[in-house]
Amino acid sequence: MLTKTLMSVAILPAILGLQLARAEVAGFDCSAATAGSTQQQRLAAIELLNDSWDTSRLGCAAQILIAIADNKTSDYNAQLSALQANAQYIYYLDRIILYELGYLIVWYITDVPKEKMLNEPMLALIAAQEEQQRILQQARDAGFDNAELNYFESLSIGANAQALPLLKGVVAADPPSLHGAAHALLAETYYALPDIIGGDLDLAIVLMREAWQRSPDNPRYACLLAAYLLDKDQSDEARLILSQLPPMVAELEKTKTGGLQLLADQLRVASDLAERMGNAALAQQLTNQRNSTLASHPYLQKRTVVSAMGHFGDIDPMRDQD
Repeated sequence: MLTKTLMSVAILPAILGLQLARAEVAGFDCSAATAGSTQQQRLAAIELLNDSWDTSRLGCAAQILIAIADNKTSDYNAQLSALQANAQYIYYLDRIILYELGYLIVWYITDVPKEKMLNEPMLALIAAQEEQQRILQQARDAGFDNAELNYFESLSIGANAQALPLLKGVVAADPPSLHGAAHALLAETYYALPDIIGGDLDLAIVLMREAWQRSPDNPRYACLLAAYLLDKDQSDEARLILSQLPPMVAELEKTKTGGLQLLADQLRVASDLAERMGNAALAQQLTNQRNSTLASHPYLQKRTVVSAMGHFGDIDPMRDQD
């Protein structure tokens, strides 16, 4: 089943120009990353943003860049970097809540204490969202009125009609730094809205195609476009799009831009879409690629959902096995 999300932040590593190797998982210490000069801290944060499988590292990166932004309120790039990093942190917190905790969906969690499920991820998400609003207002108060800020404001609003005027303006300006993220978010908004209040599947397809053209290595845009096309019974094009995901693994392994977690997540979505179109061979190919990627990179999150009363998820909590 395709899962919709309000976050269109998969482009963040590209926005920041990340081409750095991932940090080692062992021995991570945020205090070490906050040492040194402002420039050293900024570089440490950029490296941490590659480690998208670990929200504690993403949170540390956001913390560093937010502190820099707070000390440089007249520096637009500092404000933008803080917004970008914090948005990436928010996105991956949302993934944990959706996939691994199944918050508000899954009743039984076998591997996460109840108090952790209720407190840590949700409280972290709420705090990060509040920080996002504060930074955005800080940038506005400093006199900045850029299309990127309107994008992040729209991202905070989510895929609803209130965001349409802002998003249309951002898409018209088409800031290269967003790599199509505004197009994707506007597409998601048109897709999510009922027709009677502005929803438009055809426009969603056009805009998501434009988003993917601006960021062709973004597997999330590819999956969303394929899903929209399936809703128009255009399965041939959807199949061609999904078949482009497995080769992305080798390219991401070369550049090490932190996109493997996103791709592993989207390979799961893509496999579900292939099953939806009745293409068992493609579904198996995508599943095999995902399993291979997870095996080759054991630090990646597997996104295992625990079932509720036998109705949802990958694991039966009463049997504690697949």
